[in-house]
Amino acid sequence: MQLPTADHLGREVRDRRLALGLSVRALAARAGISPAYVSALETARNPSTGQPPVPSVDVVGRLAAALDLDVQALVDVLAPPPGGLLAAVDALLGGGVEHWLHIADPRTGGPDGDPARTTTRRFALGTTPYAGERLDPAALVGALDDAVLALAPAHAGRAVGLLIADCSAVMRYVQDAATEVALEREWHGHVERIWQARLGTGPAIDVCAYDHADVAALGLTIDQLGTALELVTRHDRVVVLDGDEVTEGAPAIRRILDQARPQGTSVGAWRELAAAAARTLAAVG
Repeated sequence: MQLPTADHLGREVRDRRLALGLSVRALAARAGISPAYVSALETARNPSTGQPPVPSVDVVGRLAAALDLDVQALVDVLAPPPGGLLAAVDALLGGGVEHWLHIADPRTGGPDGDPARTTTRRFALGTTPYAGERLDPAALVGALDDAVLALAPAHAGRAVGLLIADCSAVMRYVQDAATEVALEREWHGHVERIWQARLGTGPAIDVCAYDHADVAALGLTIDQLGTALELVTRHDRVVVLDGDEVTEGAPAIRRILDQARPQGTSVGAWRELAAAAARTLAAVG
């Protein structure tokens, strides 16, 4: 969905908040977002970028619920973040990256970054390394090795980062989604080995991106709580990108766990458990 205008959304949120007698902090608590993000929406300006925020469908839905509005009263269509996932990850994590290898979601096109600073590969579903209905980890590692080998002449010894953004697309395509998640136990070791062998240095950063919509779409075919815990514990840093709102550390883990609430568990009880678990997992991480 695309916002009519950023100013329009901000006015709707502010006017409704004031009509309900809510402070910015109270609305933020109701919607599960930060007070700073509410202020950025109302003023149509993100202080860090100077641009209007682009909230996700999830954020707009939570704002609508918090303001007792139908979601269509707030938004008609929601645009993707400017520049796409790569731009968001680069802005957040790419300070030490000289060049990106971007394994893009094969279902998408669009901006792939500056070609002088980014090499994008798309592994089409139904072809190598995803030729079969079951995941072949060795084929995926081999395809990554080939992609890095192709970079070696121009980028040996440089700070090359990896963004692999097809993870959850593959989970939806193959019959054994859990194998994709289990591969995370060894994935970063494979990446380190390939970078050392082909580029003579370790990766500047190694990012695996999962789309919540894909994980949710898998429904009962996976253990969503087990998947969330597996992914959180296998990564040194956990970041949630929701539109242009960025959450890190314990709050990000909590948001992930909130979405994995087991059936039969009350929302209130689960939020308390998720908050405690997030603090523990962040401290261990």
